[in-house]
Amino acid sequence: MRGWLAIAALVVGADQTSKHLAAALLQLQEPLAVLPFFNLILAHNTGAAFSFLADSAGWQRWFFVTLALAVSAVIARWLQRLGPGERWNGIALSLILGGALGNAADRIFFGYVVDFIDVYYA
Repeated sequence: MRGWLAIAALVVGADQTSKHLAAALLQLQEPLAVLPFFNLILAHNTGAAFSFLADSAGWQRWFFVTLALAVSAVIARWLQRLGPGERWNGIALSLILGGALGNAADRIFFGYVVDFIDVYYA
């Protein structure tokens, strides 16, 4: 279990560090072209994936914090029950757990999730 939580903690650290750097180096909503299908663009997402519910009155902040923490608890319990042969499941769940906790921290401290990766086609 400690190994899975260590991976999740590393993900939270990388998540928060990369978001801090993006906020320090990028201008809000100004794309920086990297590749023909990839931009860096600083965005503050108050909603969920693809800004779902972003235009709501503010209740979604605490709803998504609660949801992320509840899902994190379920994932932690799942990790606790993994057998020795389920290494890849443990890695995948640890990565998801770290991402969920990183986004929850953003919502708690800032009221939004810091996004900065834009992958697109045409």
